[in-house]
Amino acid sequence: MLAFAVLGGALAALLLLADAALPVLACSVLLGLAVLGAVVRSTVRRRGEPYGPADRVTVGRSVLVALAAALLPLGLAPVLGHDGGRPADAWCWAVFAVALPAWLLDGIDGWVARRTGTATRAGARFDQEVDAVLLLLLSVAVAARIGLPEAWWVVVIGALRYLFLLGLRVRPAWRRELPFSSYRRVVAGIQGGVLLGALVPLIPLPLAVTATVIALVLLLVSFGRDVLWLERCARGLS
Repeated sequence: MLAFAVLGGALAALLLLADAALPVLACSVLLGLAVLGAVVRSTVRRRGEPYGPADRVTVGRSVLVALAAALLPLGLAPVLGHDGGRPADAWCWAVFAVALPAWLLDGIDGWVARRTGTATRAGARFDQEVDAVLLLLLSVAVAARIGLPEAWWVVVIGALRYLFLLGLRVRPAWRRELPFSSYRRVVAGIQGGVLLGALVPLIPLPLAVTATVIALVLLLVSFGRDVLWLERCARGLS
């Protein structure tokens, strides 16, 4: 309830400050509420593992992620309109200001779980899902700044996790725990930082494009390594 109250206040301020058409504002409100609603629903439906203090931190982070989602239609509306173009610098700064603390606070919930002895598998998955949504939103925002539809490839950064989950439905044999990988952990950690940097209007577009391409290539290599390992295990080769 507190999360919804905070988001509701932020959305009310957004409606007052934003200069956009009513349908765009309605999309912003609905998208923000949908993201937070999905987060709350996942915690309410949890069974068998307690809802602890680290999960409360993750819910707090998800309010920022939901607000970033609410900002998305405001920047995409002029980009996808008849005139095309790129979103305003003010919008890029707004998304950056909301997403940066959500990204920086990523390690806090895990630290709280370890300090309080309340770490759970459900909590770890919960944290990962919030991270995945934030990454998807940032990839869409950066694609808009670089220039849509040509920069559609940036969205692959945020979509890869969901494509992998879709692959699990097609290939159930991949449903096994992956071994620890420092490469995977480092590559996953830098994606948010690169996308946040590429979103800053002070960063020249060529530099933003180059950094984003490198991040995408590293991420594709990481996912490719994991898929090959899972496929080898599925075929009894390792």
